[in-house]
Amino acid sequence: MDADGPLGLRIRTFGLVLKGELAQTRWLQFLSEVALAIGMNAVGEPAVWTYPVNGKGGVGQTIVLPITESFLALDTWPDHDGAYLLVCSCRPFSPTDIVTVADLFDLETSHDDDKRFRAELNLK
Repeated sequence: MDADGPLGLRIRTFGLVLKGELAQTRWLQFLSEVALAIGMNAVGEPAVWTYPVNGKGGVGQTIVLPITESFLALDTWPDHDGAYLLVCSCRPFSPTDIVTVADLFDLETSHDDDKRFRAELNLK
């Protein structure tokens, strides 16, 4: 049991705009480093979808890393020089740790409210 209650009772979400472009292998490393930095545990290999598919979708990738606490999702847009990161976790985490990892990968982050969000959902 987590100090904040049993896993699954609530989920915390954090979204962030990332400016910069990385190769797929570096995005995969980035997600792994984010998981480690926020104290989460990857439970499998990330799933990667590359777009367009059958002529549909933009240009980029969606990458999802499952963690025992929920998941990390990344939507890359190389034609717009950036990506969107979504972190969902049943355990508390510090967004500051995510920004620190982004800095290590030379990705620019923003403190503007329209480029990041934080929320919590509760089952009870």
